Amino acid sequence: MTDFATLTLEREFPCPPDRLFALMTDPAARAVWGAPDADTAIEIDEADIRPGGREVARCGPKEAPEFDTVSLFHVIEPDARLILTETLSLGGGMVSVSLVTADLAAAPAGTGLTVTLQVASLAGPEIAGGYREGWEGALANLARLAADALPVRA
Repeated sequence: MTDFATLTLEREFPCPPDRLFALMTDPAARAVWGAPDADTAIEIDEADIRPGGREVARCGPKEAPEFDTVSLFHVIEPDARLILTETLSLGGGMVSVSLVTADLAAAPAGTGLTVTLQVASLAGPEIAGGYREGWEGALANLARLAADALPVRA
């Protein structure tokens, strides 16, 4: 049986849309903000962030990232929208497939971001909770990075 969940996360970031978009699409920055906590790591093995491109990564416990992810990028509208699909696998078996839509818009304090995750879990309903926890931690990290004055590679 497949379990489905739709999660919507909204945040405001203290930077303009072009900076937030750059942080979201730069592989080095993503490796910094993408891990939800200090015990988790994301190791990006391949990154081709463009329409039709893909990112291959491993994530999980810092000492042994055990989940494999493959993200396929479908829509990239600089400073406005990013749409991708992601498969999450463990030990060669697929755990979930998700559609991720990130919409950015100028806001009074910088940039508003709405991330909508549509998750099809092949491993039970608890996977949606893992997505929520992971993305909430990652977005908190992204907010800290967005507030930093250091430039982002283009």
